[in-house]
Amino acid sequence: MVATMTGNSAISPSVEEHAALLQRHLVSISDAIARTRHELAELRQEQEIGRACDELNAVVQGTEQATNTILTAAETVDALAGGIARRTRDDAARQDALAIQAQMQSVVEACNFQDLTGQRISKVVRTIGFVEERVGEMLRLWAGPQTPAARADRRTGEDALLNGPALPGEASVSQDAVDAMFP
Repeated sequence: MVATMTGNSAISPSVEEHAALLQRHLVSISDAIARTRHELAELRQEQEIGRACDELNAVVQGTEQATNTILTAAETVDALAGGIARRTRDDAARQDALAIQAQMQSVVEACNFQDLTGQRISKVVRTIGFVEERVGEMLRLWAGPQTPAARADRRTGEDALLNGPALPGEASVSQDAVDAMFP
């Protein structure tokens, strides 16, 4: 660098001034990265609560579908056993068919768990939503016009990478999409 001198003062910036300017820019970039990390952590935490509710809803739906399959099969077996009991002249076969029908009735009654489980999980989902709304409102009040303080993701190591199976209708990320993020 060549500095033009007028008297004893340099017209162009000195090396120290360039270094200080570069340092200010690096600090500014570092601060922007830190802010972005905090915002992403907040977003992720909000998404995790929503995802937990979605997961619970998926459990309710999956349980309901499995229960319907069990009930349909139980009704079919019951009807077949009833037909055998009506057509057979063998007392032992008739007693076996009636015993099968009794067991199918037990299976149908046991499937009531699904309705109770669904109701309880739905209640939990509503409670989580209520708490999430209240906490969000408190954070907005405390933070004023600024963004609320970041909440760090407490998961570490492999736990931070595990998200479970994709929910119905949820798109998974392809390797091509990941590769496209990197130049």
